This record gives sequence, C-alpha cells and structure tokens, in this order.
Amino acid sequence: GIYRRLGDLALFLTGVFPDHTALRAFRPLDVVRLLRLVGESPDNADRGAVDLLQWLGPRWYRQAVAHVPVATSETRVIETIADQFVNARRILTVIADRYLFPSGNSWFPWN
Repeated sequence: GIYRRLGDLALFLTGVFPDHTALRAFRPLDVVRLLRLVGESPDNADRGAVDLLQWLGPRWYRQAVAHVPVATSETRVIETIADQFVNARRILTVIADRYLFPSGNSWFPWN
C-alpha cells in the first residue's frame, strides 16, 4: 500500500541520497501535510529533511503493517525495518558510498 511505499521512499532518500535530501528542504506546507498523514501535530515541523524522513519512515512502515489484515513473513520484515530504520539507512549509505558513488581519491587505486 501507500504507507509501505512512503516508508521505502524515506529509506531510499535518507540512505542513498542523504546529502541531496539534506539540501532539499521541504516546504512548510509539505511538512504539515506529512505530519498530518501520521497523525502528528505540526510541533515537529522544525526538523531538517533527513531527520524528518528518518522520523517518519518507521511510522509509515508501522502504518503499513497495521493495515495488513493477516500477518505474513513480509509483514515481519517490514516490522523489522521499522524497528531498525536507522541501521537500515546506514547500511544503504555505506553501500551507496562504496558502490554507487565511489570516491576517486583512493590512495590505493589498485584495490
């Protein structure tokens, strides 16, 4: 459903493109709408884009699990990602830095 996709998008943006996401702030109206989607008050609207998505991502994954009538193995994976969102994001960042955006300044280019 839509909550699963939103969780995936939050994980992707914060994990693979954290620098770009940090530079591209949400408009205030967008932040209010995103917070309303998870039933939160606009008091949390002063977060940066990465922090906001890192905060919203697990909530969206939990909403996705809550809307599934019967738990499956996929549901348990989504619950685990929600519980370990920060670690999943860090793993994606390491993989992206290593394989998608390798540094050209390696001291040992033959490695």
